[in-house]
Order: sequence, then C-alpha cells, then structure tokens
Amino acid sequence: MSTRYVVLGFTQGMCSKPLIGRYKSAEDLRDVFRVDPRVAARASRRDLLYVFEECGPGDPGCLYLVTFDIALVRVRDPYKSRRLVRRPSHEYSEVREMLYARLCGSVDLSTYVCIDDYSGEVDRYLSGVCGSYRVAYYRVKPWRDEDRELVREALQETLEWLTARALALASRVSSVAPQGYGQVRKRALGFLEEVATTKELARRVEAKLRELGVELPVFQTVVDAERVVREALQRREEGRWSG
Repeated sequence: MSTRYVVLGFTQGMCSKPLIGRYKSAEDLRDVFRVDPRVAARASRRDLLYVFEECGPGDPGCLYLVTFDIALVRVRDPYKSRRLVRRPSHEYSEVREMLYARLCGSVDLSTYVCIDDYSGEVDRYLSGVCGSYRVAYYRVKPWRDEDRELVREALQETLEWLTARALALASRVSSVAPQGYGQVRKRALGFLEEVATTKELARRVEAKLRELGVELPVFQTVVDAERVVREALQRREEGRWSG
C-alpha cells in the first residue's frame, strides 16, 4: 500500500477535484485533503499549502492532526417551541480552549496538531452541543522544513496563550477586591492543579518535537506559568494586595 499524505493550509475556494480526483461531498471534511504522493508533490510547490506524511503503526516521531467540521448549531428559542440556528463560533472556541490546554497547536480554526489523539474528546464535546458535525484524526509527520515550521509556530502560539492566561490570572489575584477574592482564588487553585498535571505531558511534547528537529521550551513555559500564579497567591495570602 502506497504512502498517503495529508494536505491542508490555505484551501478556501480551492477545487477538490485536482487534489483528490473528485468533488468533495457533504460528508467530507472541508479543509483537509488526503492525497497520493504525486498530488502531494504538486501541492508542496504551492504557497500556503502544508503537507504531512501519514505514519504507519510503528513509525517514530509522529504527531496527530485532529480536525473537525461543525454545521450550523440549533438552539431552542426560549420564547417559542422552535429551534433557531446560529454559527458555531462558541463551539470552535470551546474546542480551541480544550486542545490548547492539552498543548496542541492550532493549524487553522478546525485543525490541531497534537502529541496524542484527542479526537474522541472533541467528539464527546460536540455530540452534546451540535446536531451535525464530523471529527477525524490523522497520524502524521511533517514532510518538509516548511511543514515543521508550521508545527513550531502552532505550538509557540499555544505556549503564548498559556503564558498570557497565567499572567492575567496572577494580575487578577493581586488586584481583586477582598469581597471577590474567594472566587478568584478558586480559579487560581484550579489553574495550578491543571498545570501540575500538564508537566509530564509538556516533557513528552518537547521530546517529540525534538525528534522532529523542532526546539521549543514547552516544559519550562508550563513551569513558569505555574510559578507566576503561585507567587501571586502567596503574596495575596501574606496580605500584599495591590488593589
């Protein structure tokens, strides 16, 4: 069986037939194309397209592309016994937060590069809030230097998100008025519990990236985020309030 490749990137408005030999149906994921080596080579010469080689069961250095589509979400009209439809912007944001917390990187709005297969978690979340959606995953490794750089940039954005989240929470701990401190303290302790369980994952992500030739301080970023919030709590508990 020949190796297959996954093509993604700036595919908006692109006809699917030259890439996969047919037009996509309503059941196909919109922005991800699974192609043969000849098409992958052609796609690799186009700007803003990224190519990943699918991995076999025993291949080392592999990542997961977790991707999904959501149709319009139906919500109940609180004043009438009917359902309305809306765009799923909230659901996309919820999935992003879920996968960022698992140290995945966002390739685009609906595709993430992860160290593990989190498609089941995405499916469980979407099944509770969406009537029509699709979820898939591909076990892959970047094909070219440009594709490895895409992975690095995606994970770097996740680390920046984690740092910004920690700094915002630490600032809130330091400045919130006494009557609101209890709730903020609860959020801060929840954050510390979350990052404590993320440390081992961070070591694994960093090691996997190193196998691919990508260097990122994943573990140290998690440690620094934990320290910032812990120190803010300590200062507040000692009575140093900046409000």
